[in-house]
Amino acid sequence: MHIITFAFECGGFDRRLMRGGLSPLVWQLSRRYAAHGHRVSLVTPAHGHLERLRASREIVDLPHLTRTRTVPLVLDPKVWADRPAEVDMELTTTAHRLSLDGVDVYFLSNACLDLLPDRLYPPPGAEGRDLAHFKPLVFQTEGLRFVRECLPPRGEPAVVHAFEPAYHYLLPPVLARDPSVHTVSTVAANAPIGQKVYRPQVERLLELFGVTDVDLDALDGPPPAEDSAPAVLGRALAGTRMHLEYGPDHVGLFPLVAAHADLVDFVSPGQRRYYSTFRDTPVEALFATLPVARLLRRRADRLLAGGCAVTDTWLARDVATVDRHRVLRRLGLDPARPVFYHAARYAVHHKGQLELVRAIEEVLDSGLQAGFLIRCATGDGTAANAYFQSVADRHPGRVRLVWDLADEGTLFEEAACADFCVYPSKYELDGFLIAQAEAMACGAVPIATGQEVTRHFRHALPAGHPQATGFAVRGSFRDDDPGLARDLAARIRTAADVFAAHAAGTDGTYARLSANSRDLARQFTWERAARTRLDAFEDLLRGRDRRFPAREAIACGWFDALPAAAWDRHAAAIQDAALALGDADAWERAGGPGDPQAYERLFEAAWRRADFTAALRTAVLACRPDLAARVHGRGGVERTADGRWQVRYRHEQVARVEVVVEGGDRPAPAAAALETAAEALASDEPVPGGTGALLRDLPADGRRPGSFTGLVGTRPVGRDLVVMLTLASGRVAWDTLPLNRPPFRLVATDLDGTLLRDDLTVSPRTRAALAAVADAGAHHLVVTGRPAAACAHVLEALDYRGLAVCGQGAQLYDAGSGRLLSSASLGRALARRVVARVEERLGPVELGVVTAPPDSRFKVTARFGERVRHGWDVITDRALLWDSPVDKLILHHLQVPEDRLAAVTQELCGDEVTVVHSVKGMVEVLPHGTTKAAGTERAARLLGCTGADTVAFGDMPNDIPLLTWAAHGVAVANAHPALRAVADEIAPRNEEDGVAAVLERLFAPRTTPPLAPRGRRG
Repeated sequence: MHIITFAFECGGFDRRLMRGGLSPLVWQLSRRYAAHGHRVSLVTPAHGHLERLRASREIVDLPHLTRTRTVPLVLDPKVWADRPAEVDMELTTTAHRLSLDGVDVYFLSNACLDLLPDRLYPPPGAEGRDLAHFKPLVFQTEGLRFVRECLPPRGEPAVVHAFEPAYHYLLPPVLARDPSVHTVSTVAANAPIGQKVYRPQVERLLELFGVTDVDLDALDGPPPAEDSAPAVLGRALAGTRMHLEYGPDHVGLFPLVAAHADLVDFVSPGQRRYYSTFRDTPVEALFATLPVARLLRRRADRLLAGGCAVTDTWLARDVATVDRHRVLRRLGLDPARPVFYHAARYAVHHKGQLELVRAIEEVLDSGLQAGFLIRCATGDGTAANAYFQSVADRHPGRVRLVWDLADEGTLFEEAACADFCVYPSKYELDGFLIAQAEAMACGAVPIATGQEVTRHFRHALPAGHPQATGFAVRGSFRDDDPGLARDLAARIRTAADVFAAHAAGTDGTYARLSANSRDLARQFTWERAARTRLDAFEDLLRGRDRRFPAREAIACGWFDALPAAAWDRHAAAIQDAALALGDADAWERAGGPGDPQAYERLFEAAWRRADFTAALRTAVLACRPDLAARVHGRGGVERTADGRWQVRYRHEQVARVEVVVEGGDRPAPAAAALETAAEALASDEPVPGGTGALLRDLPADGRRPGSFTGLVGTRPVGRDLVVMLTLASGRVAWDTLPLNRPPFRLVATDLDGTLLRDDLTVSPRTRAALAAVADAGAHHLVVTGRPAAACAHVLEALDYRGLAVCGQGAQLYDAGSGRLLSSASLGRALARRVVARVEERLGPVELGVVTAPPDSRFKVTARFGERVRHGWDVITDRALLWDSPVDKLILHHLQVPEDRLAAVTQELCGDEVTVVHSVKGMVEVLPHGTTKAAGTERAARLLGCTGADTVAFGDMPNDIPLLTWAAHGVAVANAHPALRAVADEIAPRNEEDGVAAVLERLFAPRTTPPLAPRGRRG
């Protein structure tokens, strides 16, 4: 096949053309593809290095491929205020070929692509000031033109393998129209998933390439309401390095790639898992609301973990040939002390270098005997951070700080002298971390953050695990994280002790970790990484279906994506994953027992993760109001007399609580002081901009671990108080605490004759009123006399997914899962005694019974007459009524009115059963104590509500206990006189949307206080 690799940088063969790990990835894969006999063309900018390259390489000019054309730039007027709306950049682009290791490298050169030869990439501050900002976009445009016009197929199929979506997002939608070309997009570093580009610019360039049918609206979906939790969360994250906020005139670049690329490739399994879920990070909750999250799950078969590796030349070198004593002496370090090593590009926040230097300062100031070899490479080799340099200058002989780029030989010598390598990368931005792998291949024991993306290095395993390689510190998602600095200092001290025991011959831990580290890292070869991708390319070209690995879907928590067979084949793995996530539905579907002990374990797992939705669901499924109370009682907000907010929060696993409040345009004054503007420019990490939402710490209550309380004087953002929780494990979760209490927190409605119209439908007006209830943060609870089996289809038609009190209060039903959570039965002997007593007084009675679940059949005697409905079992032998357990008994008398029938039954049997009148012509006999009020109270406790929080609606005498229990009882105008007599309010008829009329008044936006709940009836 013809493989066209497309990359903005490719310095794997020339360090001046390299700024990070992307270069070796591109070059080494290209070489291996060629070694397998494929035609390989690498398209990349010259970056102004052509003349330098000519001095040592045979560069072939290709004048016949020279093109003079314009690249249309559409400028965002909010950013480029002093520029015209559109600029046509006229460029003469030349092509030059270097044939190396079987790869044809095509350098593209023009006045724009040759800019910035030292840094290659535009500096962060160029946007809005300098058109050099558009250098990557010019490469996309000219590179795409070059691929289409100058690299035509020679009878073999073609795969365009592009690297980093930010530098090729145009390629997949443009090349998708060509059936002879397949596109593969490699995500090497984890840019913010919300990264967007100016939509008019994208539309203009797609139009330039003749593409007009891309639905850009579908990629991002409609924006959330401004005061909603997702919108507030996005604004808060915009003050970090995890997320960027844009207006509606922008479009997501990764969704554009994911929707059109034939494969989306990742450099490690952990990176694929992370970028598909963002689990345990501040972005997880926001990501779950984005269309791209659903897109990735739907197209999971196109997600490839191709891998990354250590170069063959590095692995071929022999550590034993390095004279450790000589090298360290040359560097000014003591060979007798353990050496801690770090080599990466200068990226003070991404690479955790600020925390690393703070940790080094702490341990050396405390007297630790160790050496530190720190290489923070910048483009020009100049010192980029005054604080870093000051720490090195204060500790001569212990810290060697180097700023320049080095060749592989130098780097290998230094890594070979290292006893430990330290990589505290943050924000889960890395994909593989080649530099850590290289040091480990030399036997260095890693000390690194326990990121999902670097799980493949096994340093997060407990040190005593037979496969462990090193030591982990918790992940971090904040600038200048003192907790990470402290953790690093502690791990460095632990590592020094382990090394001292090794040197003394008293402990074998260091030797085991070092051997494991070396052996593991040497398994990451470019041959394996290339072979994995080539196999996937072959599948594409041959049209073979690719399946997302079931175990990977399980690890992602994508249980709904599993084929039916996987639930049996991987039942144990699914149960383990479900238990870890607290997912009760997946646990039970995989065969896990639904017993109280299992529910408690599932609840505790969800609670520990601060996944309160899953925790509450498990509490509901288990019918455990005590567990539900823990969820409902975790925090609260009260408005004080002086207009501030008193906030409390309690969760034993939470180490830090931050609330989102209104602020200025910058995230926090301290953030800008971490580094100067010049230092930020050198690290390619601009200080994050803000969107007026700030994260403020809620003070910890020193008396109780996990308790936080404090006054918030700045106005919270949004309709609820949004809080960010950092757990002791390092996981970050979000929560919301209501700021405004709705007039009623629970709306309990009967179905027939009340919520439903006579044709058993719910009007659009009523649906809108119920939506307003939910929007206000209140719950809607259906309370019906129907048994669960008889109302399931009605609830489904209503799109009702919550709890339902059924069977006159005898049953609690979860409509979302179709699961009957609890049910009370009526003893058959007792039911027969009731029939005998009533018939002795009133003569023959026609009978019906509802059998117990799971059958829940309605059996009736023959003379129910016109009341017999489709699906009922009509029997002629009364004895058959009692051949299975019974939930309730129904009495129907052909001559006696139902009110008298109910009164007589109550008189004769009221001490043993509950008697209710719910439907004309019928009297129901239920287990003693069963009422709609009792059932609603049980459900309300699970929802964190009481009768004082409830407004209830009904139409028949069986609703009297419910309306009496609720703070405000409403009878519809068509209700039975007995119910109207006890109601607080009479609403219009059910046919006139009476429920909606009341809810519209109660839950409409108001400036006056809502209806005050009345006192208890006497």
